[in-house]
Amino acid sequence: MADKWILHLNSAHKTCIVQEGRRKVHYTFTDGNEMAEEYDQRSGELVVRKWRRKGTFGNKGTSWDFEVGEQLMANNLDSEGMMESSSNPIFVRKDTKEAFQWRIRNIPYPIHVYSVTIDDDKQKLIIRTSNKKYYKKFAIPDMERVGSLLSQENINTAHANNTLIITYKKPRNILEMEKKISEEMKKLKASKDGDVDCTPS
Repeated sequence: MADKWILHLNSAHKTCIVQEGRRKVHYTFTDGNEMAEEYDQRSGELVVRKWRRKGTFGNKGTSWDFEVGEQLMANNLDSEGMMESSSNPIFVRKDTKEAFQWRIRNIPYPIHVYSVTIDDDKQKLIIRTSNKKYYKKFAIPDMERVGSLLSQENINTAHANNTLIITYKKPRNILEMEKKISEEMKKLKASKDGDVDCTPS
């Protein structure tokens, strides 16, 4: 199924630009849905992946749904450039090359309060707190796209600065797929300034 996803990406109309230290790739699929990704030019790590899907009646959506990264508001950033709009928990996915990673900010409870388990039937991760103050169930779209099952042993948790960090080690088939996708992207030319190659220098 990994090859099926790669074929789906290859069949899309793609544009690419290098801007502000990021390689930005925009996909338009045959069904009208759009996906935009941003990669750090130096590390090659995925910084943003967002989707804009067609509406129920075929109309083009106006807002982006973030799968990785977040929408930042210029007038509402903290000292590290991260949006802190309220005291409510803020759930954001920020991956590394080796792992999927989520950060839940504004959640102050000590590490022993949290449990992260897998719903085997629905193939989702579940975050619970023993004090019943926080609960969230979520999937890993990358794993769903290739039909890989979740494994409890791949999960690691940490807590610091009122932030719960959940790490899920990427299985080999995901790493191999991402390597193939990276190789395909290196073939793209930036749409703006067409003579600029969309690869790190």
